[in-house]
Amino acid sequence: MSDKPHSRLAAIFMLDVSGFSRMMAEDEAGTLNQLLAQQQTLIAPAIRRHGGRIIKLMGDGVLALFPSVISAVEAAAQIQADAARTRHLQLRIGINLGEVLIAQGDVFGDEVNIAARLESLAQPGGVALSASAYDQVRNRIPYDFEDFGRHEVKNIPDPVQVYFLGEELTSLPSLRRSAPPPEPRGTVPRRGIRPAVWLAAGCIGAVTAVAGLWGWHSADRLDTAAAPVPGSPAASAFEGSPVIAVLPFTSDTLQPETARMLAQDVIRSLAAASAVRIIAPSSARAAEGLLPGEAAQLLGADFVVAGHLPGTLQEGAGLKILQAKSSSGGGKAGAEPLSILPPQPQSSVSALAPELAASIIGYFGKPLPDSSRAEVADGAMLQLFIARSLMQQGDRGGAQQALQRAQQMEPDWPEAQALAAHWHLDMLTGQAAGLPQRASEAAKLVQGLPPQAAVLQLRALAAQFSGRNGEALQTAGILAEGFPNDATGQLLRAWFLHLAGQDSSARKVLDNVRRLEPLPQPMVLTVEAALHLAAGREAEAAAAAAEAVRIEPAAQLALVLHCASLAALGSFEEAAAACGRLKGAPLTVDQAAAAFPYSAAAPQRALRTGLSLAGLTGRP
Repeated sequence: MSDKPHSRLAAIFMLDVSGFSRMMAEDEAGTLNQLLAQQQTLIAPAIRRHGGRIIKLMGDGVLALFPSVISAVEAAAQIQADAARTRHLQLRIGINLGEVLIAQGDVFGDEVNIAARLESLAQPGGVALSASAYDQVRNRIPYDFEDFGRHEVKNIPDPVQVYFLGEELTSLPSLRRSAPPPEPRGTVPRRGIRPAVWLAAGCIGAVTAVAGLWGWHSADRLDTAAAPVPGSPAASAFEGSPVIAVLPFTSDTLQPETARMLAQDVIRSLAAASAVRIIAPSSARAAEGLLPGEAAQLLGADFVVAGHLPGTLQEGAGLKILQAKSSSGGGKAGAEPLSILPPQPQSSVSALAPELAASIIGYFGKPLPDSSRAEVADGAMLQLFIARSLMQQGDRGGAQQALQRAQQMEPDWPEAQALAAHWHLDMLTGQAAGLPQRASEAAKLVQGLPPQAAVLQLRALAAQFSGRNGEALQTAGILAEGFPNDATGQLLRAWFLHLAGQDSSARKVLDNVRRLEPLPQPMVLTVEAALHLAAGREAEAAAAAAEAVRIEPAAQLALVLHCASLAALGSFEEAAAACGRLKGAPLTVDQAAAAFPYSAAAPQRALRTGLSLAGLTGRP
């Protein structure tokens, strides 16, 4: 917003937590954790999704402006429906339409005070509107509003007419649907007037249908052990190294992001499994919303695992294992149900993913080294989920704040410490010239931690950047052997082999990485581009680097290779443009090449020559 004061008409959205003072007195830390999680994963995303802008956070309150009342009401309805479904803190929301004065990033005026008064009049879980706001949505949202009469507002001379959206939004079925006029068959519904409550109700209906299909509505319909589907083959019939994809989980009550992060946590817990191939999280999450057969076809999987959380994380997740069926005659891909593993209660959230991983690998009769983790506070585990989810959404600041909260709850938690170190290193989007220093710093952050996959990755990188190439390759070999399904570790090994000039071995390892990462990923494409450039295939190198940048525009190593390969092809203007997108540009040849700690002379020479041709200063 401009610092110059100006007025504008806006829908003013005021939210606070019902009973916040009482809950703080009873459990200050727990209430604050719930509040922060709710603001970051539910309230803020819904406001942004509907075109709103958060002006300020006020303890337990939120003040936001929207371009229209309809978008404000849709956001409010979604927030209240999601809060009720996920058992979050109860909220009250007030919405007013009026002119506000905007100055120095804040808003002022009587209309803001009216919105605050409306919020205090709303029922817990409900939404209150002024008459001016109600006039904008009347007959445009297919739910009845309750006239709550006129109320005095402090410092406002005239009483304010108040309307409630439904009697309460905490119970969606109680909302009384008005009968909108039927639309002619074949017409397209009008855009912009479908309320978020429709979407919430539709999502609940869809989830209920899935739960009913899986038979998870009542526990007495499930055995306490794995329930094989009649006629399905036994686990002993699965030979060789089956390819297994764990799809994003679904949930009746939790935020979708929580269910997704649990599925990815299960995949990470399967990294040490041998005699199977587990599709990496970055590829598996692309299959969200697909039917199991379609997901198997997309990911090249022999089997898919679908997970569902009928209640809280502590109540466990049910699993459904399906075998892919090849399509014939142009028909659709399918999947045959093999077994249902019912939810098992857990002592803590941190124990859930390792238990689910053991159940999955045990079904196939394959070994899984001890994947247990030290128990941590449930709140810390949830903050870690939030951190990973926000980072994947591109909200780096929010992700780091959530990770810091997790570390405050569990100061000596190796998993959180390793994740913080990886984010400090930032191999994907971090400035190329600073990679050697950041690699050293990241390795120091994980000194003394158990040799888990994330820790070994950092140790290997620090060794490579400091010139200890043999140690780097040895550590990468230990990583690949101990965690054969860790796609990042396998990719590091391929890269180190390339840096040492062993491109034939690097390609073999990269072929294995592609089986774990069947969908294009920026770092995989970056290593492919480096191999092409070293082999004199500049056009292929440029194409692979360009694809990496298309997926992640800030991918720094890919930009270095794109710049060098384009220059080698004679496309000097395009090469200069690619180099100009590097962080810290203009860089010298030495600075740009610092991200590629070669011990082999030939590929290093090819890279530096390309960078010099692109116009970077310094000797090639």
